[in-house]
This record gives sequence, structure tokens and C-alpha cells, in this order.
Amino acid sequence: MSQAYAPISLRTHALLDAVLLGFILVAPWLLGYSQHVAATQWSVALFFIGMGLNVVTDYPLGLVRKLPMKFHKMVEMTSPGLFIAIPWLFFRDAGAMPWAATAVGAGVLLNTLFTREVAPPAEA
Repeated sequence: MSQAYAPISLRTHALLDAVLLGFILVAPWLLGYSQHVAATQWSVALFFIGMGLNVVTDYPLGLVRKLPMKFHKMVEMTSPGLFIAIPWLFFRDAGAMPWAATAVGAGVLLNTLFTREVAPPAEA
């Protein structure tokens, strides 16, 4: 798919980033694995790391806007593997936690794959 025709705008990408990160933050209490301290800490850490990236990225959610969107997308293309693998390796006994992390990792990857960095070209 050509980047110019990808269906997700940068504004929508930023909103989806916030929604996915918000979900992983509240997931321990929402899905009932908050009693598993390490899994809860992993979820909260993912939230803060992800929001840190968003805050410093030059896009609609960015406040500091120091990192280019290309770097942001590179991180989001490579990090979902950790979102998914670590919970299945270390937190299998934490109820729905591996599933929540897998959903967020897949969401981050899809959000990145279908985001366009520029406006689509005008129709001729």
C-alpha cells in the first residue's frame, strides 16, 4: 500500500496511540490481573514508555516534538514484538494480561502500517 493512500491520518494515529496506551494502563484493573504485581508493572511501564515516545514525537499528540515521525514509526514497527512476547514468556499466570498485551501490540503495529505521513495527492 502506498503511504500516500494509507487510510489513517497522523491525527487519527495519535488518537489511536492514546487509546491503546490508555487501555494497557487500565487493563490490570479492568481485566482483573492487578494482583499480579510484575504484570501490572509491565503494563504501567508500557504506558509510560509509549506516552514518552508520543510526547516527544513531531505529530499531533507531541508536546515537545523533537523526534521525527519516521523514528516514531520505526519504534512502533519493532516494539510490538516485545509487547507480545514478554507477557507470554513471563506472565502466563497473570490471567488476561498476555492477551491484553497481544491486542495492544497488534493494534500498535496495524496503526503504524496503515498511517500516512502526508496528505494524499490531489486528484487530477
